[in-house]
Amino acid sequence: MSNLFRSIFQTTTTTVDPLQLLYVLLVSLFLGLALSWTYRYRTLYTREFVISLTLLPSLMSLVIFLVNGSLGTSIAVAGTFSLIRFRSATSGSRELIAIFLAMIIGLAAGSGYLVLAVVATLFILGVWLLLENQQSRTVHQRRRHLTLTTSKQDGLEQTLQHLLPQSCSEVELISVSTSQSGQSLTIHYEVDLKPTVDDFQLTQKLLGTISDCDVALTKKAKKKKNL
Repeated sequence: MSNLFRSIFQTTTTTVDPLQLLYVLLVSLFLGLALSWTYRYRTLYTREFVISLTLLPSLMSLVIFLVNGSLGTSIAVAGTFSLIRFRSATSGSRELIAIFLAMIIGLAAGSGYLVLAVVATLFILGVWLLLENQQSRTVHQRRRHLTLTTSKQDGLEQTLQHLLPQSCSEVELISVSTSQSGQSLTIHYEVDLKPTVDDFQLTQKLLGTISDCDVALTKKAKKKKNL
């Protein structure tokens, strides 16, 4: 157990051992492959991101390996971890977690803690897969983001207040916006569908009751600009 927290680097000199460097790169590459496979599990992904995710731990390890025992380590870590904030502006939480874990793998392997990197990564990926499978066996999420676009109509608010509770156990008004000089309304709701109601039934009911309207239902939460 004591070997788990023992670095393979016994000196702080700048001499590079090619064999040690090979071990570090191979372990980082293996863990990167495991991470990318876990990320692809039940996820829509791009080939470019998966390749980047696979190679990122090795690149991070190489940077840390080359500056190991130097003051430049702190600068390298600060610079590489700034990539997380760069990606978080346009990425989802799953992608952000994958990048963050890739950084941790590279940092641990590059510092020489190969056993710790393997054990910690396999543990985290195992929990990730367990949560994915557990989520798929639970009751399907009935929370929806409802977007209703329609022309300005008299009594629209009263109609929605009467109609939505018939199909939804919970209704929360998020926002109301107008366009075309107030002649068009876009209304956003967060709703919980009743167990006996599905997306198509609610959509048909709204289309049949409100004239000249467009309906959008999605399980995905409206993405905010801040994390």
